[in-house]
Amino acid sequence: MFLFRLVQSFTSSRLSWGLLIIFSLMIEGCALYFQYGLKLDPCVNCVYERACIALFFLAGLIGFLLPQFKFFRIIASLVFLGASGIGLKISIGHYIETISTGFGSTCALKANFPLIPLDDILPWLFKAVGQCGPLNWSLMGLSMPQWLIIIFGCGVLVSLVFLLSQFVSTRQSFDRLYR
Repeated sequence: MFLFRLVQSFTSSRLSWGLLIIFSLMIEGCALYFQYGLKLDPCVNCVYERACIALFFLAGLIGFLLPQFKFFRIIASLVFLGASGIGLKISIGHYIETISTGFGSTCALKANFPLIPLDDILPWLFKAVGQCGPLNWSLMGLSMPQWLIIIFGCGVLVSLVFLLSQFVSTRQSFDRLYR
């Protein structure tokens, strides 16, 4: 219970949500560097993963603007959890697609965003111009989809702790001390 109270106190400050905003901007910056600096064209799965990271930014922004209200911390935590869960599912599928054959798998040629056509609004960030081909980038022996599995998996855990901590009472009960 003490840990949840500590996390609830942490999420009641702008620091936690500001760190989430900075983290999302760093990951998006890395994605843009891979695309424009290293000439690694993003596939549809990469674009969907970028959209999930953009939702990290949205969750951080909601929490940053109104951290004193529990309702908005819960909404921000739910957006963070949803983005992490969807991103984890997509990145696991992305990894499976890339190792499914010796030559790499192929994915769709155009992204299909259900609500907002992000690829039309921000094509420099969300337009899929590559294929889910063989992976030619790795860091410490892990490919890009494997790193995203780690990032989104950690996001699921952190967002769950953020969300669960909102339902812990902050009042300390002194009844048990007098029994």
